[in-house]
Amino acid sequence: MASSHAKLWTKDFVLGTGVNFLLMVNYYGLMVVVANYAMRLYDAPASLAGLAASIFIIGTLIARIATGRILDRIGRKRMLVIGAALEVAFSALYLAGMDFGMLFVLRFLHGFAFGACSTSIGTIVTALVPDDRKGEGVGYYMLSVTLGAAVGPFLGMYLTQTAGAETLFVVAAIAAALGLLAATQLKVPELRDERIEAAAGSTHESVEQKAREIAEEERDERAGGFRVPQPRLSNYLERSIIPISAVCALLFFCYSSLLAFLTPFAAERGLETPASFFFVVYAIATFVTRPFTGKLFDRKGDRVVMVPAFIAFICGMALLATVYRPAAMLIAAALLGFGVGTVQASGLALAVRIAPDDRLSLANSTFYALLDIGVGAGPFLLGIIQPLWGYDGLFTAMAGVAIIALAAYLWVSRANGTMRRKLKELDES
Repeated sequence: MASSHAKLWTKDFVLGTGVNFLLMVNYYGLMVVVANYAMRLYDAPASLAGLAASIFIIGTLIARIATGRILDRIGRKRMLVIGAALEVAFSALYLAGMDFGMLFVLRFLHGFAFGACSTSIGTIVTALVPDDRKGEGVGYYMLSVTLGAAVGPFLGMYLTQTAGAETLFVVAAIAAALGLLAATQLKVPELRDERIEAAAGSTHESVEQKAREIAEEERDERAGGFRVPQPRLSNYLERSIIPISAVCALLFFCYSSLLAFLTPFAAERGLETPASFFFVVYAIATFVTRPFTGKLFDRKGDRVVMVPAFIAFICGMALLATVYRPAAMLIAAALLGFGVGTVQASGLALAVRIAPDDRLSLANSTFYALLDIGVGAGPFLLGIIQPLWGYDGLFTAMAGVAIIALAAYLWVSRANGTMRRKLKELDES
């Protein structure tokens, strides 16, 4: 096990976190305006406009499942660079004139590129974090998501209101290009390197023998080519983390209502200006709490941070449904920022600590694939019921679903022994 003094803030950890931040700026900057963009430009109903947002996540989900299976065969850095290059290309294509059908195709392809890229960088960075600092390290890494979830929506809303959607598309393409440049500079821990390093405590001869065995295994894999594996769930998903991932996905289903419908909700209430700063306050709340929640997770276990985070999210959603004043909207943003940011970071930290080391790629892809299902299904399904319930009814319902998610988490954390006990056993092994 890694020493308690193992270094966290390495050059590659910082660089990888920066790559993820730029990915998130691109993703969130476009996600928060696509539904409203489709309704205004193409006169699309809320359900189809929501689908224009959701289809991105469908592409992401397919990429995550495929990438988790083949990532360590192709190579983590190679997959990252390929995905980042596709991100640049598809981001630039938004500037081309297209009909509504082609927008759907582009959103799907862009989502596929994002899924390949984000799964790769997630695996790379979590592999760089020392085992006994997973909660802290993953928490800091997830700040890149939080910051991207603040900067991206702010740029998306501000630029579309002041300079037009075309300017936003240019900025999104620039963010993707900077991410590609940073990705090429990363020194990436590949699975082969980790397996050889695991033998480092043995004699020099045993390390060399282990390296030869790994090389032989890789030759066998290459000789077999990329054959279609047997259709077993374990070939595509890491079963041990499905319960906690599903709980987080349910909360992200609720969160998707913000991504898809905060902009039209704010316009309906006359709150466009505070809405532009909604995700900025959201990010500040996460930044203020993340250093404490990550360390508390490592020292006291998951429930100490997860339960308050769920409660904060529930209160934030319930408050948002009733807001007519800027101050109330920003208070809701702070509660939601703490809730979503903490649940996502702590959920991922649980996942990568529970999963076997040689299935880290599958663990990352499984966790994010289930989150993608939650975020992807949300805009389309909620777009169907929004005309019936209104935005206030929609957000109130999401507070209710979040209560169900909290109950599910409490059940999962107790099933077959608490997660805290499992993690303690891992730490002592």
